[in-house]
Formats: sequence, C-alpha cells, structure tokens
Amino acid sequence: MATILSLPTRDAAAVDATPRPRVRLELTRRGRVLVTGAAFVLGVLVALALLLFAGGPWAFAGATEHGPVVTVESGDTLWAYAESYAPEGVEPQAFVEEVRRLNGMETPRLTAGQEIVLPQGVTAQK
Repeated sequence: MATILSLPTRDAAAVDATPRPRVRLELTRRGRVLVTGAAFVLGVLVALALLLFAGGPWAFAGATEHGPVVTVESGDTLWAYAESYAPEGVEPQAFVEEVRRLNGMETPRLTAGQEIVLPQGVTAQK
C-alpha cells in the first residue's frame, strides 16, 4: 500500500496582503559593454547587408565605367566580338581577356541571351 502525501496549502491568513516594492534592475558595467557591443555588431551587419544587396556587387568595384552591353545571340563567340568591336591596334586575344575580366567569366563560353559588358571606348556596331 502506498502512502500519498498531500501538497502544502497556503492559508489565506498567512499570505501577506501588502504588495512588494518594485525592484529596479540596472545593468552592470559589463552588461552595458555587452549591450553596446551587440548593438554595434548588429549595426555593422545591417550596413553590410544593405551595401551588398541594395548596392549590388559592383559597390566594392568603385566608380569605373564600362562600354556597351551586348546580348549574346546563338553562335556568337568572344573571338567574333573581338573581330567586330576591338579598337584598331588592340589584339583580339587581349580584347577577349578584357571582356572575360569585365564580366567575371572563368571560361570564354557564351550562352544565347546572356548580356556581356564590353570594354570602355568600344562602340556597339553589331
């Protein structure tokens, strides 16, 4: 047979009816430093997010201008663009490398519908 113990009860007369004084919490010096540091880090993260997503990846590139933007058609190659758009005296290979650098291309492969930026000073002739 098990013995069941009853939970203690509060007697209404034993409960003090006077309210407790309000306790005011204050941050310690360490707490203030932590809150200030967290706010600073949050502000830096928000600024970086705005710069990256609202300003685009070109926000870090500076204020460099580029030439015309060309939409690639089926069968186009960077070499053909070099023959059509390269200024006089510029080697086609140098033009292709500059176009790849401007557009962040790892390979010279083009896809129909892709937009590529040509170097500054080139006029769209095509």
